[in-house]
Amino acid sequence: MTFTISADDPRTIRAIEIAAEADYWLSGQTRDGEAVFGVPSQCAPGRYYIVTSSSCDCPDYVHRALEPGGEHACKHMLAVQLHRELVRAVHPPASSAPARSGPGSASGRPAVGRAHLSLVQPS
Repeated sequence: MTFTISADDPRTIRAIEIAAEADYWLSGQTRDGEAVFGVPSQCAPGRYYIVTSSSCDCPDYVHRALEPGGEHACKHMLAVQLHRELVRAVHPPASSAPARSGPGSASGRPAVGRAHLSLVQPS
């Protein structure tokens, strides 16, 4: 997955700011096992938005979902996607991590490979 981060798009810049505070999010799972996060509002102290990979209960997402061709990601959803990709890059699933030996594996355990995030600059 590639994230497009542009200085011209305030929504993605705010998403980065929100993702930087991921340690303060609430987290859990829906009954179906989907990850769900309580992401703090940047404007209303003490207010958390319920965010999944496909929805958010913030006013921006709700308003945009009602527009024709709606359901575009809000800054909270982008922050969750960014956070999950960063976590995946740092802690890849055991089944997808390539086993390596040699330098960096002095403990005898295989070294873990890391994924890469890309910054795509608009033309």
